[in-house]
Amino acid sequence: MAQFEVGDKVKFLNAVGGGIVKKIQGGMVYVEDETGFDMPFAPSQLIRMADQEGKAKAFNDDTIGRRPAPVPNDDDGRLSFPTIDELEDEVRRLKNQNANLQDQVKQLKAQVLSLQRTIARIS
Repeated sequence: MAQFEVGDKVKFLNAVGGGIVKKIQGGMVYVEDETGFDMPFAPSQLIRMADQEGKAKAFNDDTIGRRPAPVPNDDDGRLSFPTIDELEDEVRRLKNQNANLQDQVKQLKAQVLSLQRTIARIS
């Protein structure tokens, strides 16, 4: 299940619209919709789109695909590389990002399956 944070922009999976996560309490995510009302949702009913500043957490991250580059050392002009700790932090960040994307794919697949079943019943 995707982890949500206060300030995340979310869309509703089973309804039209979305909003901003205002609080998370008791296993519920409270989303302020465009009318200003806070509505409780189960995390499985939401999909994270972007943070409050509008920067998509997964899709607009300008560090994706970049390798840690050597940087000039101020002391002697030689190139130095990122430390192991910096690389491990980057790996953790990418793993978290990957897990979030996998959760979103699962939610979307479930929604598509539900829509297909609904269409089959109507047809």
